Amino acid sequence: MLESPICNICQSVASNVLITKNGFDVYRCPDCGLAFTHPQPQQLSEQYDSSYFDIYRRRRAFRLKRGDRRLRKIELLKEPGRLLDIGCSLGYFVEAANARAWQASGIEISPHAAEYARELGLDVKTGILEDADYSAASFDCVTMWDVLEHVPDPTAHMLEVNRILVDGGLVVLGTPDLGHFRFRVGRENWRHLKPSEHIYYFDKSSITRLLNKTGFEVVQPPLIGGRSFPGSKQATLNCAVGRLIQPNDVMMVYGVKNAIEIS
Repeated sequence: MLESPICNICQSVASNVLITKNGFDVYRCPDCGLAFTHPQPQQLSEQYDSSYFDIYRRRRAFRLKRGDRRLRKIELLKEPGRLLDIGCSLGYFVEAANARAWQASGIEISPHAAEYARELGLDVKTGILEDADYSAASFDCVTMWDVLEHVPDPTAHMLEVNRILVDGGLVVLGTPDLGHFRFRVGRENWRHLKPSEHIYYFDKSSITRLLNKTGFEVVQPPLIGGRSFPGSKQATLNCAVGRLIQPNDVMMVYGVKNAIEIS
């Protein structure tokens, strides 16, 4: 008998299907708004073979530049320190972070991609965060780009992120925004609707609730009084524009670890 679709964040039962695609049902929680594929697809790791990363290899220069722009926004909140990039793919964000004086490491589920990153001389582990056995308070910043939607248990994952961060440490993630107008317009044709691969779909409310539940306070890079460094003014301007105009249907979310015990 098929188990009831239970929300990972608030444990409510989601009884209504939001959308169906390619034989997969996506439910939406009536209380917190989290959407999720149910039942979850099996053997997710097998999807990330060599061919999965072909487009990444072809766009290395673009991804290094984008990584640098993202790091400048992060540095408005946090000076360079120890950084872990979860789901680091071929390691380009780790490479970009090292170039900006971060002590950057990565972890990647695909053995192919992780080995490729190590061949670039980068500190990258193969596997998933929950099995990596990092010590508590190992990192000042954790990043996740297009990762959280793939994770089978976001709550457990973010609790582990909390554990490996120092008090006051920063988590930064990018994930598709279900609340964006592009989903409302595109529905089944929305580019991020991949229920065989993307298990969870967040909007701003549900991602905030998840972060609060796992010991984080959602923040934004400051527009006045942030850290000053070469390029900080342009980073601040980009942040200001991003708050007014949001054409991108991938949201960037920043969370600071609270120095309190999680209930």
